[in-house]
Amino acid sequence: MAEAIPVRVLDVIHETDEAHSLVLDASFSYRPGQFLTVRIPHSDGSGDDGAGGRGGSGAGDGVARCYSLCSSPFSGEPPTITVKRIADGRGSNWICDNVRAGMTLDVLPPSGTFTPRSFDHDLLLFAGGSGITPVMSIIKSALARGSGKLHLVYANRDETSVIFASTLRQLAAEHPDRLVVQHWLESVQGLPSEAAIAALAKPFVAYDAFVCGPGAFMDVATHALRGLGIPRTRIFVERFVSLVDDPFASRAPAAAPDAEPSTVEVDLDGQTHHVAWPRTSKLLDVMLDAGLDAPFSCRQGVCSACAC
Repeated sequence: MAEAIPVRVLDVIHETDEAHSLVLDASFSYRPGQFLTVRIPHSDGSGDDGAGGRGGSGAGDGVARCYSLCSSPFSGEPPTITVKRIADGRGSNWICDNVRAGMTLDVLPPSGTFTPRSFDHDLLLFAGGSGITPVMSIIKSALARGSGKLHLVYANRDETSVIFASTLRQLAAEHPDRLVVQHWLESVQGLPSEAAIAALAKPFVAYDAFVCGPGAFMDVATHALRGLGIPRTRIFVERFVSLVDDPFASRAPAAAPDAEPSTVEVDLDGQTHHVAWPRTSKLLDVMLDAGLDAPFSCRQGVCSACAC
């Protein structure tokens, strides 16, 4: 089972009035576009976090929230997550109000599959709001390790809400032949429509597409991309979702079922195991109950950490 990793906060960067980046003293390896699951040590308040990362909730003294890494594993910078405050956001408000340099947070190992197959491929990137966080990790990594061209369409409410504005300007200036950043501001252009996104994406239909942001934005973007004939196999989406369980919490073994369980063969890290799988239990829970070191982050089937 994945163990919590205590990490010290080296610095807190105020990206905008609503978004903070936490620079972490951590040595774990990760892939561009992945996220960290963070324990939020408080029990007051309510609400789901949908900005800056995937939300999760749990009972007891704490909850868990997952926030994307904006740093690149290839740049030499410390692992860094970005958190955007939202109204009634239990995790984001606690982090933005309380976390300071020198504090220690518990995290689970990096997870997620929002990673390009090759940084030599040309990439079309659509980001909305805090959806820029994993996209920024991809951009930095592609510029450091790859040869592909990058076209970013970045949608925000207004100019003051643009996270990483100065960093994006600097990267575009340093790599004019590889990175183009195109901003879309709701205060100026209104909400992006499917037709507008299709027009922006049309010159880049041969690129692999990555989309991250609010649900409505991603739906419009993916529909536009599919309408241009880009196959699903070249459209990659990272959704911020709300979870039910706390992945840090201890879980009681499942009760014995009435029906006869099936037997499943599990190939994990090159070793084969046979475990009984009751029809009412999740396979991940069955594996953990059997003492297998199965990878997980959310226990909800949405983070892809345990995907086969």
